[in-house]
Amino acid sequence: MKDMKKNYYALILLFLAISSGLMGQHGNQQAGLRMGYRSGIFYQKTHEAGTAEIGYNAMLGFNNNGIQLTGIRMVYETSLSSISPDLYFAWGYGGHAGFLYTDHIQFRGEQYYLRRDRFCPVIGADGWLSAEYRVNEIPLNVSLNIKPFVELTIPGFIRVMPFDFALSVSYVF
Repeated sequence: MKDMKKNYYALILLFLAISSGLMGQHGNQQAGLRMGYRSGIFYQKTHEAGTAEIGYNAMLGFNNNGIQLTGIRMVYETSLSSISPDLYFAWGYGGHAGFLYTDHIQFRGEQYYLRRDRFCPVIGADGWLSAEYRVNEIPLNVSLNIKPFVELTIPGFIRVMPFDFALSVSYVF
């Protein structure tokens, strides 16, 4: 147990030593983890476009014994700079496709049970709203976001999820 504590402290010290020389917000790419109903790993690339910043996000999500690939186009605005110069508001839209492997499907609050586990393809449309804080001292972004979606699951069920709240943490490079 003491060795684990020593390793933990050594890892924290190593991270602090490495990150002290890094300038976090000079990169236009980030990779991270989204923790919510549709959790997953993501990669994002951004570029300047007039007074806004445009981002393209690709996320590989895991849910219901399945995988979904999501693509979202985001627009970052500095509309929250009156609160903090490092706080950004973003909105966007996109879509997803993937599959579930399940023995039941929920539709309008009802559970529909299948005879056995079944491969169910899904396709859907996504929205995006977020408040992102960019840590200038280290290459780190933290975001509170909501990703509402509607999807078609085969066999023919439509699922609407208006409140997919999540916390995202990403490394900027």
